[in-house]
Amino acid sequence: MASVLSLFAWGVLFLNALTLMLFVLAVVQYRRKTKTVNRVRSIAGPLSVLVTVVATLGSLYLSEIGDLSPCRWCWIQRVFMYPLAVVLVIAWLTRDRHVRRYAVPLSLMGVAASMWHYLLQQVPSLSDAKSCSLTTPCSVTYIEKFGFISIPWMAGSVFVLVLTLLIGFRFREGRIG
Repeated sequence: MASVLSLFAWGVLFLNALTLMLFVLAVVQYRRKTKTVNRVRSIAGPLSVLVTVVATLGSLYLSEIGDLSPCRWCWIQRVFMYPLAVVLVIAWLTRDRHVRRYAVPLSLMGVAASMWHYLLQQVPSLSDAKSCSLTTPCSVTYIEKFGFISIPWMAGSVFVLVLTLLIGFRFREGRIG
């Protein structure tokens, strides 16, 4: 399982670097229609689908195969990630160009949940006995790679990338517009 977790961590580092580059590209090239922006726009939908499906399968791997019991905040993040993956897959298959109406709010709420969970891990005094159970406390970091990547960081990274792709790279001719 340690090698799988390292693979997850390296994947998240890649996603973080990609998100940063895409964010800068979206801000700098906002009004321009360069080849690079158009290429990103053409893959924004499929990439959103791919990362959310992989994140969903990864979270299932951690709980079902890796035997890590999800805490309350992990479940809250799953409440937003799992439907987001399904909504994006359906939107991609049906060429729904209005998927942002559903995907952006799910992603925003997922980012908020991930940020709060990450704060609970980094500042354990924020966690109280009422919000988390004794058997699976929200303040315990089961996984920590590179000194900062934990499960909520992984989920939050996916939510932020999806937001960057769906808001920053709208494309009218794509499957997901």
